[in-house]
Amino acid sequence: MTVHDDHLLERDDACAQLDADLERARLGVGRVVLVGGEAGVGKTSLVRSFAAQHENDVRLLWGACEALFTPRPLAPVYDIVDGLDTWAAEPPTTDVERARFFSALLEELRARPTLAIVEDVHWADDATLDALKYLGRRIDSTPSVLVLTFRDDEVSIQHPLRSVLGDLPSESTTRIALAPLSAAGVEELARRAGRLAYGLYETTGGNPFFVTEVLAGGGGDVPETVVDAVLARAARLSEGALRLLEAVAVVPGSIEIWLLEELAADDMSHLAECLASGMLVPAHL
Repeated sequence: MTVHDDHLLERDDACAQLDADLERARLGVGRVVLVGGEAGVGKTSLVRSFAAQHENDVRLLWGACEALFTPRPLAPVYDIVDGLDTWAAEPPTTDVERARFFSALLEELRARPTLAIVEDVHWADDATLDALKYLGRRIDSTPSVLVLTFRDDEVSIQHPLRSVLGDLPSESTTRIALAPLSAAGVEELARRAGRLAYGLYETTGGNPFFVTEVLAGGGGDVPETVVDAVLARAARLSEGALRLLEAVAVVPGSIEIWLLEELAADDMSHLAECLASGMLVPAHL
């Protein structure tokens, strides 16, 4: 039986699913595992904990995409290649070489049980998305698990990642959607930190990153780390969506829709964008 990190609150089902997929892969039927959730919800914590539990059982390969202004094509794939003991394929410069490169990587996944993790694939460049699609559509012929993490609130219908997710075979794909912590989970984190949880759930929405940063900050002002994370998310919105957020911010707490329409009539068309990004949350009456 696998013993999981007891600091991962309310993630037992996700851990059990990862265990089941890895066991299935060891029998020769590999899986793609899609781990989605908002920024700060604990995707990295989950996969790092899972990887640590199995570092002596399987080969671990790790890659990550980054929100660079000039991303290097195939950067997370090269991260994975760097973790291989031997690698004969040269970096591809043509379509033919790229096909051979992808094929060689697939053969590596067939060679031995492997847990390959690629984080933040919502930032992946086109070449990386091609590689993930190629591997994902053939993963069931390997003893390996390919875990892809992404911010689901940043993957719109038009996002390039959407076509990759849609083309993965359903019979060899697992989807894990990480939700924010419940009020009880937030209370437990506060208890571990020796703090009161009053108002913490309402303030943070149960986002584990926000909760832990507020608890670490000792109360009072909002931690700079939280401010930076929120502003970074807001920076990816359109100008109209930002104006709508500014109108909402004028009113403390929640705002009635009729009042928002009065304050920002010209920008109401961006409401769906704000909701999809998680910057606005509908009130439950």
